[in-house]
Amino acid sequence: MKRPSAWRGLAALLWVAAFTQAHAHDAISNDARKAYMSKLEVLQRTVQSNALPSARAVAFFETGKTLDEIRGLLNEDVVSHGKPQGLETAVLIHELNAKYTLQVSPHTRLYLADLKPYRESLKLDPRGKQAPQARFLILKNHFYDSFVDNPIRPLQQTKATLLEMIESGESLLSVRDAGVDSEEVHFILAIHYLQAADSGAHPKEKTQARFGELLKKFRSTWPASLKLATLEALSSK
Repeated sequence: MKRPSAWRGLAALLWVAAFTQAHAHDAISNDARKAYMSKLEVLQRTVQSNALPSARAVAFFETGKTLDEIRGLLNEDVVSHGKPQGLETAVLIHELNAKYTLQVSPHTRLYLADLKPYRESLKLDPRGKQAPQARFLILKNHFYDSFVDNPIRPLQQTKATLLEMIESGESLLSVRDAGVDSEEVHFILAIHYLQAADSGAHPKEKTQARFGELLKKFRSTWPASLKLATLEALSSK
């Protein structure tokens, strides 16, 4: 298999493609900061209310998406400038830390996803309209936060978590939802099978066969994808 150093550029490119915008963004303004905090406060009131479980589940889900949106902006600054930029951004980080405790990876300096709102949403309404997207965002965010240079060797991923992600990825393959990126699901699931083969979480023969099926699907459906090139690089001997 190729050395981890051969994947380092690909790992960075994949993160940028998955989470950053195609255009440069302006620094977070005073109005934007207030709008984000106001939205989160409204959602928090719903979460803590006596509303129906389905309504509270949607509020948890929207909280997760809002935090993800903010995280994307912060990480664009980290990728471009080494750290978040601007006074209003610093104030927003302070306000968020008072309620949500933002976590930064000691390895990449990127802000990590908060999966708790999505998990709480699924607990309240596992079959609701928000559930497929919540499951997808847990899968996606966990994956991209789990490694630095070598996606086959994630940091501190337990066998139980790996098996959970494989089960979730398999369940998402048949989902038809505008918020679920099928290419992304196939890509992440294929790499989880490589992780399972490498770690012994699943029998190697079974994981290699399933990876081969997913790779074949990728070649026929997304032949020009950077993700396909990544899968072929990771699987080559």
